[in-house]
Amino acid sequence: MAQATYCVRHPTTESNLACGRCGDAVCHRCVVHAPGGQRCPDCAQARPLPTFDVSGRVIARGLGAGLTIAVVGGILASVAYTLLFNYGAPSNLVTAAGAGLVALMGLGVGEGISLAVNRKRGRRLKLVAGFSMFVGITVVTLVSAATFNTLILLASGLSFYIAVNKF
Repeated sequence: MAQATYCVRHPTTESNLACGRCGDAVCHRCVVHAPGGQRCPDCAQARPLPTFDVSGRVIARGLGAGLTIAVVGGILASVAYTLLFNYGAPSNLVTAAGAGLVALMGLGVGEGISLAVNRKRGRRLKLVAGFSMFVGITVVTLVSAATFNTLILLASGLSFYIAVNKF
C-alpha cells in the first residue's frame, strides 16, 4: 500500500501532486501552474504580469489624470446643461444632451487614466476610475443639479460602467 504524502506548507492536507522542479509535495492551494509544469510557490517565483503590476506611483498618476478629467468634464457638462436649460432649449434636448455629456465623461475618464498609466490594468485602477467618476458626477450634481433627472441618472451609471470596465 502506498504511503500518503502531505503538502509541505499544509501538513494536514494530503496531496498526490509534486513540484516538477524540487519534488516537494504541494496541495491544490499551493500548486502554481507554470509553462514548465506544476511548481511549488518557491520554484515558480510567481510574479504578476507587467500589465497588472501597478505601483503606487502609477496609481497616483492615474488618480491625478482621472480627477482632472472628471472635474473638467463635470464642469463642462454642467455648463452645457445649464446653458441649454437657461436659453429655452426643449427639455428633451436638454436631457439628452446632459445624458450624452455625462456618458462621454465616463469614456474620457477611462481613456485618460488608461493613457496616463501606460495601459496598465488591475483592481486598484478600477477603484481609481470609480472614485474619479464619483467626483465627476458630484461636480455635475453640485453645479447644475442635472443628475436629478432619471435619464441622466442612468447615464451616470453608464459612465461609471464605461470608466471602470476599461480596467
